[in-house]
Amino acid sequence: MTHGIARPSERNAGRGIKAMKHNAHLPAMLHLVAGDLLAEPYGRPGTDAVDTLRATLLALVRRDGRDLTARQLTVFITVYLDTQVHTVGSMAELLNVSRPGVTRILDRLGKFGLVARQEDRGDRRRVLIRRTDRGVRFLRELEDIAAGSLRQA
Repeated sequence: MTHGIARPSERNAGRGIKAMKHNAHLPAMLHLVAGDLLAEPYGRPGTDAVDTLRATLLALVRRDGRDLTARQLTVFITVYLDTQVHTVGSMAELLNVSRPGVTRILDRLGKFGLVARQEDRGDRRRVLIRRTDRGVRFLRELEDIAAGSLRQA
């Protein structure tokens, strides 16, 4: 159990919402989501950075094409903005995610043509994460969306 929220993988697996009804935090969570706090999230006015992030993510989700999860987007942006060439191991360490988890993320990004994997010629055990032309185009699109979100904020 994390923060009082029942996970499906725990004792209440398969019981879904019924299992969560007994959670003491659920009414407060529902009030937060459905209540009048939505006008001012967490009782504070929006910040430019958060508003820009939200607008950018909304534009990404609304556009045609595949959506990326937060982890996929993080790996993608890290590969394209960091000056160092990442390996599966360095990305796993950076994200605090297992190597198999990074491999699954790279599988998905590779399927979209946004990154490529390359065997390290100096150490065949290492796999390098490389940029692609399609990924460069997607990064430019992402930058345009973010810039448009900044102008609207």
